Amino acid sequence: MQISAMTPEQKSSFQEKGYLLLRGALIKKQVRPIKEHILAELSRLKIWSSGKSLSASIKQMPAFQQIAKLSGLVKQHDLQSKVITPDTLALINALAEGKLAPAQSQLLISLPHQGDWTLNGLNWHTDISSHQQRIPGIQAFILIDDVNPHGGATLALAGTHLLSDRGESRRNIREVLRNGSELESELSRSNLSIVEMSGQAGDMYLMDMRLLHTPSINSSKNIRMMATVRYLLA
Repeated sequence: MQISAMTPEQKSSFQEKGYLLLRGALIKKQVRPIKEHILAELSRLKIWSSGKSLSASIKQMPAFQQIAKLSGLVKQHDLQSKVITPDTLALINALAEGKLAPAQSQLLISLPHQGDWTLNGLNWHTDISSHQQRIPGIQAFILIDDVNPHGGATLALAGTHLLSDRGESRRNIREVLRNGSELESELSRSNLSIVEMSGQAGDMYLMDMRLLHTPSINSSKNIRMMATVRYLLA
């Protein structure tokens, strides 16, 4: 897909919510080789093959630990250039209103059937200090394969980029997220919403790195395959 110039509506939505969804940012033939590479590596490493888990130790890991482990084991050479086109990079810089430099890229993989999907006990966090007024960085999440709802996609809490780390509102939200009780109604009262980064292969989410986000449970029958690239102010 050719990424067109950013519209005022897209810019306004990103500023308000802290994320932007680009459907079909990459075509299937751009992501298919990465998917095939992931499956080949999982088989070579005796982790997953022919629809079966081959590593009980990895299969039993909590979601966050499993993703970290698999990201360390399964690498993709020159991942950034394979998933970020020049047009997409130009859009990222326009959203940030400044020049960003790539800081880290990695694959995000989780095995199927991790358990019942839940919002409780997740690892909500930011990867950088979130009290800055200017966007400190943008993180791209790219779907390498289709990811269905409750299929292990990254979750983000839209609107939290506007809450200061030093303010009581962010502390209150973190407490609500930890407790998990009446979560959705409490978030609604705070003008916040949970974004599940599911969709079709080639879809891309761009996220203000001040947003709280977390891995989620993959309760589907499919491997969750995503890639991520972080861009920080140069």
